[in-house]
Amino acid sequence: MDVPAYLPVILYAAAIMVVALAGWGVIEVVKTARSARRLADELYSTVPGVLERADATLTAFNRELARMDGVVTQLEEVSDRVTSTTRAAQEIVEAPAAAMSGLANGARRFFEVLFTKNP
Repeated sequence: MDVPAYLPVILYAAAIMVVALAGWGVIEVVKTARSARRLADELYSTVPGVLERADATLTAFNRELARMDGVVTQLEEVSDRVTSTTRAAQEIVEAPAAAMSGLANGARRFFEVLFTKNP
C-alpha cells in the first residue's frame, strides 16, 4: 500500500469538499441577507403607518381625557353650588327657629321675674 500515492487524491477530495461547503455557506448567507432586506423593506413601509395610527389614537385619547377633565370640573362646581345652596337653605330655616327660641326664652324669663316671689 502506497500512502503517498493516495494522499493527493485525499487532499483534492477534502479541498473540493471545503470549497463546496464554503460555497454553500456563501449561498446561505446571501439568502439570509436577502430575507433580512425584505423584512427591513416591509418594516420600513409598515412602521410609518402604524406610528401614524398610534399618534392619532393617542391624540384622540388625550382629547377624551381633556373632555372627562372638563366633566369632572363641572361636577365639582355643581357639588360646590349644591353645598352652598344647602348651607343657605339651612341658615334660612334655622334663623326663624333661633328667633322663636330667643323670644320664648325671653318670655320665660319675663314670666319668671314677674311671678317669682321676692322675699
